[in-house]
Amino acid sequence: MRTTGDESGEFQIPSAKRAHVHVRRGGRTRPEVVVRPDAAVDRADVRGELSSGARWSLVTTDSTTAPGAAKANGSEPELAAAANAHLDGSPTPLGAAAVLRLLLHQEHPRASGVVDAWVAAHGLVFAARAVAELARVEVVLHKLSDSYKPRWTLRHRAPTARSVPPEEIALMRRARELLAVCPEAEHAEVVAALARSRDTAQGRLAVSYLVPGERGWADEVVTETLGGPMYSSDSFLLLTSVGEADQLIRLMSLGWVMWYLPSPEVLWTALDALGHGVLPVLGRLLDVEQLSAQEHGHALEVLAELPGDEAFALLLPRFALRPVRLAAHSMAARDPERALRLLAAAAVGRPATSDVAKVLRAVAVKFADLDVSGLPEATRTVLERERAAHRAVPASAEGAPPVLTSPPWAKERRRAARPKVVKGLEPLAAPGLVWEPGEFEAWRSEHFRPRRFPDWEATVRAYVAGRLRSHYDHPAMFLHAAERLVRPLLADWKPDPWAAERWGRPLIARFGLDVLPQVVALARSRPGALAELVLPYAAPEVAALVADWLVRVRSARPVARRWLERHGVDAARFLAPVAVGPAGTARRAAENALRQIPEHAMTAAREHGEQVAAIVAASLAMDPLDVLPVRIPAVPSWLDPDLLPQVLLRGGRAALPEEAARNLLVALAMSTPDEPYAGLEQVRRACDPTSLARFAWAVFDQWRLAGTPSKDGWALTCLGLVGDDEVVRALSPQLRSWPAEGGHARAVLGLDVLARLGTDVALVHLDDVARRVRHKGVRTRAQEKLAEVATSLGLTSDELSDRLVPTFDLAPDGTLELDYGPRRFTVGFDEQLTPHVTGPDGKRLKSLPKPGARDDAELAPEAHRRFAALKKDVRTAATAQIARLEQAMLAGRSWSAEEFTALFAHHPLVWHLARRLVWITESGLAFRLAEDRTLGDLNEDPVELGAGERVALAHPMRLGDDLEAWAELLADYEVLQPFPQLGRPVHRLTAEEAEAFRLTRFQGAVVPSGKVFGLLNKGWDQEQSDGGAIGWVQRPLPDGRAVVVGLDPGVPLGYDHSGVDQKTTEVWITDHGPGSWRAERHRFGTVDPVVMSEVLGDLAGLTR
Repeated sequence: MRTTGDESGEFQIPSAKRAHVHVRRGGRTRPEVVVRPDAAVDRADVRGELSSGARWSLVTTDSTTAPGAAKANGSEPELAAAANAHLDGSPTPLGAAAVLRLLLHQEHPRASGVVDAWVAAHGLVFAARAVAELARVEVVLHKLSDSYKPRWTLRHRAPTARSVPPEEIALMRRARELLAVCPEAEHAEVVAALARSRDTAQGRLAVSYLVPGERGWADEVVTETLGGPMYSSDSFLLLTSVGEADQLIRLMSLGWVMWYLPSPEVLWTALDALGHGVLPVLGRLLDVEQLSAQEHGHALEVLAELPGDEAFALLLPRFALRPVRLAAHSMAARDPERALRLLAAAAVGRPATSDVAKVLRAVAVKFADLDVSGLPEATRTVLERERAAHRAVPASAEGAPPVLTSPPWAKERRRAARPKVVKGLEPLAAPGLVWEPGEFEAWRSEHFRPRRFPDWEATVRAYVAGRLRSHYDHPAMFLHAAERLVRPLLADWKPDPWAAERWGRPLIARFGLDVLPQVVALARSRPGALAELVLPYAAPEVAALVADWLVRVRSARPVARRWLERHGVDAARFLAPVAVGPAGTARRAAENALRQIPEHAMTAAREHGEQVAAIVAASLAMDPLDVLPVRIPAVPSWLDPDLLPQVLLRGGRAALPEEAARNLLVALAMSTPDEPYAGLEQVRRACDPTSLARFAWAVFDQWRLAGTPSKDGWALTCLGLVGDDEVVRALSPQLRSWPAEGGHARAVLGLDVLARLGTDVALVHLDDVARRVRHKGVRTRAQEKLAEVATSLGLTSDELSDRLVPTFDLAPDGTLELDYGPRRFTVGFDEQLTPHVTGPDGKRLKSLPKPGARDDAELAPEAHRRFAALKKDVRTAATAQIARLEQAMLAGRSWSAEEFTALFAHHPLVWHLARRLVWITESGLAFRLAEDRTLGDLNEDPVELGAGERVALAHPMRLGDDLEAWAELLADYEVLQPFPQLGRPVHRLTAEEAEAFRLTRFQGAVVPSGKVFGLLNKGWDQEQSDGGAIGWVQRPLPDGRAVVVGLDPGVPLGYDHSGVDQKTTEVWITDHGPGSWRAERHRFGTVDPVVMSEVLGDLAGLTR
């Protein structure tokens, strides 16, 4: 193997990329240019093809007007005269440019061929001068006082003006192509002629583009650019004009350059001009974090074409970027010797878990036959280590799960017997509605506000007459108009699904079965958003829809399963007639749905007699391993099984054979979080859980490197089937960042993974996403997933969160001992749950020391790894728990004495927070937890909680006159609190404000829009008004109402609100909760004082 790289190696720009290159004289791309003469465009008959406005611009009536001065009623005489002379047979570059400007302005179809026509008729020097002059001429619309029509006028651009119109770039590019291949003497003549066109800013830019080899001219334009504004077409021309790396690097100091530099045309043109000199530019681009993965990919495509070590070495410190790792694999395929040599050298002294080592491992395995004997010993040692690590355990089919060694999908499928059919059965259940406790009241109370409050009888008349055309007004009318007016109209109403997720539930609560056809149509049209609307309905058409969703619509499957669970035997009664009916899609879907509820299926089947029961029983008895998709998925092209880690069998002494590992990929690809392939249960029983998780993560990693193709989303969801807590820790940062990268759908799938895993660590991370992720859609979805888990356990979401805090294997006293063998360290926690370490001598250390030579070789590294994992997990849990406890104090949540003891006082982690807070009973007795976990009051007398006692966190308003004394007591014990409790500001309404319907003290304040958005981090919601702007913000209240603050002018969605002020118009209370701005008459004194204190504090901070 060679040990050095050739930096001067020749390379060619790929033929598929040459179209991006703006060729230049002396560049690496030499085009075959043939002049395409089209002299007709250069003759006088063009005059007849000009529009009336263009012809008027050629009229001159005032010969006394000085050259360069605009006439009051027409073009500048110099330009009009030159254009006329050109058309009359006396061509000049200026006249040609003026005529072409008119042709371009009227989008004349023959304008594109004019450069070749000029060359054919007048020569290349003329054509180049004309193109340069074109950049200095513009057409302006001029309104005459005696005509209602504007006229065209030809003008010189201002000398300092920039902005070359985009339509000129193709013409300039054509001229540059011709100049790239012309004879040397002719090119020198062109350069001398173009010097006369450099007297204005736009002229200098155009000339530098046409003859980019003139370094001094390019330097001048770069310097000029650094001190002035630029426009998009100018930027493009400039970046394809420069011929030295230092010129591009100087320009990169300008923010706008990053909008254009990463484009394929600019980058491939730079490679054509600079060769290896482009490397510093590419390196700087890869270090710009704000660029997208696609833009980084453009830079890496260019880099991949360069031979030599320097090009590949540019990747080594940047493997944290996913596109860089992908490029490393691509470049390794072109030159594996170079890649192995440089990767192995870079991996010396780095852990096997480093990014460099991971890439090296993959490349080493891929090119295992390459001779590495010529490498330095240290480099060769690392390379051989990675090769050995990949297949370290011998493969064995003995003990491997049969579903992978002899997969059902590999066997020849026998033709299924014709299914037995029973026709004419009717469901033995009547349609109805089944509500969960409190569900009907919740749906009925949801509010869909009308855009106005009209005369509803007149609105109904307009609807009947076909004049009520707004899809927004239809559901508002059915919800708000008198029932006697609208119920008769329901049968013929075909609602548009727009915003149905907001008005569908209250509509169902109002009309029940009368809107069943509309609800089914809505849910069928948008199952992802509207599936939940069918949940209360027990009806055959809903059963058919739900059965179809289970087979075809992944997004609706969770709702489909909830519907089956809710309606049980009635669901089976609606499905059974279809499951024994004629063969086809509907029957297969019904059979599949009945398999989800087998006991109810048999109950319903027996009601129809023995024949139906036998058919259904045979369907249910089908071997689940034989339930396969119609089309067995193939291993996708982006996935290289040879690069995946081994899957070990239980005990770790043998691994799956390669063919079995490939079959595992097929089984994972056939699975979804809701419908895993049944054979995976065999796999989980037979295989080592940790290696299974590593295998799945490697699949996921290759999927990310391939650009996360959506059709192969199973590479993400398989993590929920065979992942572990390490997968959770690695995945969690990904799903938090995906929404900002346009990956909302991926983030939602990631939440499904966490919910499917269901471990304590997974649920902690899910809970943290539900509370803290800024992207509302992802946060809401996480809350829904938590609610599903809580419902399955018979808990509320808050009660589930109370129980989600892992103990992290801490001792009962809240500490953890780390055993290094001869040394032991103790881990404790501060008020923010930040871990700290105490040494054997009892002194607190800055950090846990690394294992030393005298420490136990097995115990010490394991203890060190355990502490690193603990810090990561506790960091996530701490943020969530502190925020949760603060919110519980504000909401007035309480716990029974038993819950307080189990969840707070005796929880080894949470107790570190609980002992730093003041608690209060329903009877008003305040207490705290002492170091020995006993309870004490303000006088430090013991407190005993009765069996029926409820405990809450004490808001300072509830402590009254004892607040200061409690603060002094905790200060005496040097107790720091995890969040502001005793030091929290208390705000109160005045007597007048308590009786008022408006809070006038905050009315009319002018505040920056940024402060308004700051409220969103404090539990406020933004609401969109009809104009597409955020017209008010709301603070939901525990009783279902909301405090509303009106804004003027409001903040348009998607608008940069920095520097824009808002005026608070009014502050009031609505009883319809978030989503409604209606200003009912509610006195502020009716709000809980604690909640009101927080609202007043937020508003005071807003208007300060």
